[in-house]
Amino acid sequence: MSDATLGIASDFVRSGMEKTGIPLTQTLEHYLSITFARFIGRAIRADMLTLRIVRAMEETAPRDALRALADECLIACAFFEGRLRRQGTIRHYVGLGQSAYDAARLTEQAYGFIHMRDVMGAAAARAPADGPTLVD
Repeated sequence: MSDATLGIASDFVRSGMEKTGIPLTQTLEHYLSITFARFIGRAIRADMLTLRIVRAMEETAPRDALRALADECLIACAFFEGRLRRQGTIRHYVGLGQSAYDAARLTEQAYGFIHMRDVMGAAAARAPADGPTLVD
């Protein structure tokens, strides 16, 4: 990950914090920036999240694998809400993400999941006069 990519991600997260008025802790702000930067230019696998997370938890997957699944769930909840709603409720996916972070022993991320999701969703939201977004 380049410094430029991380800078873009940090600006994105700060924009979401300003739009929502949600003051993330420094830890969550940095974590969210790094997580978003890692996903820039990478495919998101929103399909079968429930199955992949449940399997990982049943098999006592390593912390890094659980964290990666929780990160995918966070990104999917923030950017692909409509797609996830076809499979279940957003509350279900938020709970999955929180559980995966908790299993990875990332307690602050588990408790901050909803705020991180809201910040990212707000940052990606566009005004009606804006052109198409890259997220679409």
